[in-house]
Amino acid sequence: MPDSAGKTVVEVLYPEYANQAGDNGNAMYLRACLPDATFVETSHDDVPYFAEHAPSLVLLCGMSEAQQEKTIELLMPYRDRLNELMDAGVPMLFTGSAPEVLGSKIVNPDGSEVAGLGILDFVTHRNMPERYHDVVIGDFVPAPGQQPIKVVGFKIQFTQVEGHNQAGFFCHDEVGFGLNKGTKLEGFRKNNLMATWLIGPLLPLNPDFTRYLLDLMGRADARLAFEEDVRAAYRERLKTFRLPGMGLAY
Repeated sequence: MPDSAGKTVVEVLYPEYANQAGDNGNAMYLRACLPDATFVETSHDDVPYFAEHAPSLVLLCGMSEAQQEKTIELLMPYRDRLNELMDAGVPMLFTGSAPEVLGSKIVNPDGSEVAGLGILDFVTHRNMPERYHDVVIGDFVPAPGQQPIKVVGFKIQFTQVEGHNQAGFFCHDEVGFGLNKGTKLEGFRKNNLMATWLIGPLLPLNPDFTRYLLDLMGRADARLAFEEDVRAAYRERLKTFRLPGMGLAY
């Protein structure tokens, strides 16, 4: 959705460190798809753009554990505003480890806890040094009754998540694990807030989902950048991720 002035504004939160595992590629690809849009890069010492405006999209990508804790500290004064924007249907995309800042708490291996923003009801368990790897193919349903979009991506994380997302998950996995190894339901979705642990980065790997996101932002006119190439890569991943033994050990 363009802002009140009719402009497309994408707010990229904390790009100086929310860029783990190539997740900054999400913003790079959106820039290529939306060359006429305004991209606001909110640094750690800035007042977020969303504090006073309704962006077309709020984007936060993966980061380290220490940076997660700093991000929670920075966003806590704006927690109510984020809830307000979520309730209003403003698109938000949190990828990689970024969703973990939205939960009720993060539990460290020594049992100590970090309070999260509490926007979503789940608990993250950090299990370092154990690392969880996988490839994912999942079904993302744009709206009830609509044809699912196949989403592909990778998971590389130290965490498992305890929570109930049956009423609002990002995708139902055909291949790979969800919030934890015991479920196929991946990520969270509430109104137009989408939180997924998938990396890759997500948007260049998934042209159909990116098309959905651009439409959701009110930019049905925007063309997918490098569409022939990204669709060829997407088709290849849909094939190879289904091969026996392709799922990574975790």
